[in-house]
Order: sequence, then structure tokens, then C-alpha cells
Amino acid sequence: MLRLTAAGRQRAIAKRITEQQGVRISSIAEDYGVSPETIRRDLLLLEKEGAIQRVYGGAIVADRGAPIQERIKFQSEGKAAIAKIVAKLVKPNQRVFISGGSSNLAIAHALRDAAPLFVTTNMPAIAEALQGPAEHRVFLTGGEYIHSSGVLNGSQTLASISDCVFDLSIIGAYGIDLKFGLVESSRENQQLKQSLIERSHSSIFVADSTKFGASGAFCSAPLSKAGTIVTDQMPSAEFADAFDRFGVRVIYPNKPGRRAFEVSDLEEEP
Repeated sequence: MLRLTAAGRQRAIAKRITEQQGVRISSIAEDYGVSPETIRRDLLLLEKEGAIQRVYGGAIVADRGAPIQERIKFQSEGKAAIAKIVAKLVKPNQRVFISGGSSNLAIAHALRDAAPLFVTTNMPAIAEALQGPAEHRVFLTGGEYIHSSGVLNGSQTLASISDCVFDLSIIGAYGIDLKFGLVESSRENQQLKQSLIERSHSSIFVADSTKFGASGAFCSAPLSKAGTIVTDQMPSAEFADAFDRFGVRVIYPNKPGRRAFEVSDLEEEP
């Protein structure tokens, strides 16, 4: 157990968030031998300084534009669990769009040996990850390549899907806000995800637990249009109640709890 002054503890917490890309309040409160309320006050001060961004139950780096190579390492076990679930929801020969992001890259790896699919993506690494014995047909959108996130973005990306229809879109969520629903960091990402919702028969939103309560500058979809969310942990009661009100189907790994679906429920799908 670490015993530090308040200022020392806050510096240590900021360093830990930077190195791990995020922390949970319960974990760091135990490590530093203080109450969760003390950690919440520390995080509030650090957020005001611009050092971190608070999310539900913890905090993440203030700039989530960290290189994709770094984001892949964060919450890797949770992303692998999410990928396993999503792979069970995809049906053979579907026309699928997979948006860019570290969680969706894990999904691509999980689909590598699945039955053949017609996949469109704006992330070249996803196209590479799908190459294997299944012989998926993979199409890349156009657009400007953004090195830090590893995605293609902009007007050419939108034009690439303007006349497409997808059976399923697998969409990474930047954040989930209780009031505004699915939120994004940029207008370009907002427009892409809104277009995917409009052009898809169904959508799956992918969000690890750090995305619950994370803020964004633009709303891509209200909770009433979220449909299905796949995550790595049972949502808090506050989020579960909101999902219930708006008819959102939530799927997460085998952890029992009211209102939320589990992997085993997938076997009951029509």
C-alpha cells in the first residue's frame, strides 16, 4: 500500500493513467490506502488541470487520440471478451461494415477464421487482420489516412458508402452519455457513424467499460437508436435503467445481473 501526500498521490495517479491509458477508482483507492471519495476529488482536480478525463467509475487519458498501437494494449482482456461475443452475432455471408478502432480490430481478429463475409472497413489494419483461410471479401473505403488512429476519414470515406446497404454495422463508440447517448470526438466520426446507422439493417455498438460516462463533442445517436451494445462488464444500475427505458439490448461476458444479457442468451436468438 502506497502512502503519499495528496500532491504526490495526484502526480502518481496522473502518471499511472498515462501509462495504462486508464484506471478504475476502486483499484487505485485500494492501492493508495484512501477512500474512493478521496480518489474522486483527486480525479476532479486532475481533470480541471487537463491531465485526465473522468469517466464512470474511473478515468482515462485526456487525449484519447493516443496512437492506435498504445490503445490496443489498454483493456486488452475486455476487448478480447467483446470480440468473442460480437463474432457470435455475425452470420455467414453478411455484408458487414466494421468501423475503425482498437476494439473493432480485436473483433476482426476474432472473425478471421469465421464463415466468409463481405466486409467493408475504413481501417486498413482490420482488412489485414481478416486475411486467413475463411477468404473473406474485404473492401476499403477511400479517405485521408490518419496515422494516429490508423483509419481513413473525411468526405471520401462518406462518399464510399453513400450508395451502400449493409446487413450489419459494427461501430466503435467513443463514449456513452446518459443524456445524449452515443457521442463522438469529431464531426467526421459523427457523420460516418450516423451514415452507417442509416445504411444498415442492424447495428452493434462496441464499448468497453471506460466508455460509459465518457463525454464527446458530438452526438452520433440517441440511446433510442442504440439497438445493441456489447461491452466487457455489467453496466451500473444507472446505465442499466437508462438502457431499459430506451430498449437497448446489452450483451457482456458471463456475469449474472438483472436487465443485462449474457453470452448464453445468444443461443436463443431467432
